[in-house]
Amino acid sequence: MAKAKRGKNIKALGWRGTCPSCKKTGVKLLWEKDEVKVCKACGK
Repeated sequence: MAKAKRGKNIKALGWRGTCPSCKKTGVKLLWEKDEVKVCKACGK
């Protein structure tokens, strides 16, 4: 798999964005905390 195509699905579906908790940009928002999608670091 080419490196350019990795994570293409995540970018297309809108899973990446700014974490409302830590304000990091361009992270995967897949974990729920208090009914809000947050990044992996904040979701633990």
